[in-house]
Amino acid sequence: MTIARRIVFWIFACCLPLLLIATTLTCEASSLKLYEYGFDKYKISQATGIDRSELTKVARNLIIFFNLKVESAQITVSRTGQKFNLFNERELVHLRDVRDLVQVGYWVQRGTFILIVVCALVLLFWLKTGWRTLARYLVRGSFLTLSIMVFLALWALIGFDRLFILFHEVSFSNEFWILDPTRDYLIMLFPGGFFYDATILAFGAVILEALLIGGISMGALKTVKRESSCPNS
Repeated sequence: MTIARRIVFWIFACCLPLLLIATTLTCEASSLKLYEYGFDKYKISQATGIDRSELTKVARNLIIFFNLKVESAQITVSRTGQKFNLFNERELVHLRDVRDLVQVGYWVQRGTFILIVVCALVLLFWLKTGWRTLARYLVRGSFLTLSIMVFLALWALIGFDRLFILFHEVSFSNEFWILDPTRDYLIMLFPGGFFYDATILAFGAVILEALLIGGISMGALKTVKRESSCPNS
């Protein structure tokens, strides 16, 4: 393997898991159905006294906020006939941090996709390796993705709380993510169980995506190998 091919391989192998993870997480951040699932499963309406339709309105506002379509995550909701601003300043600061993290996810998604396309073009047109090498790199990148996801999924199943805390310590430069479930509505709306479900769902989705990409690539390689090994009729 030449130095150029080795460089392309490692870029390709590292970018594929990053692309799949970033795509899955940004999709979850914009999934109204996921938010509504959490509201229903954890009986958020009963816990907060906020009507289900109002909770959906909050979720929609968060989605458009994360996607830079509104300036603030603040929203006025009604509870027992009285209207009030849902989030306090600490929650608003954390939500801005989350928005910035979601935007980083979008940039990672775009950047890794571009790098994968560039690597594919380099393999096909500069290094003249053919599509089989590209397929083999997809298989290896998928295997790397599976290895990472299985490790993280097992960690989440065994010790989710520690993984959750570590994620926040790495992702945020402040402690505004530490909220009080007795008075902060953000943690009332999205309790720990919701994040556990969303994390397991994300890991499962990335695993399925990697299996699909790796399976198709491996199947194509085996099909071509089988056809080339058959004698001409």
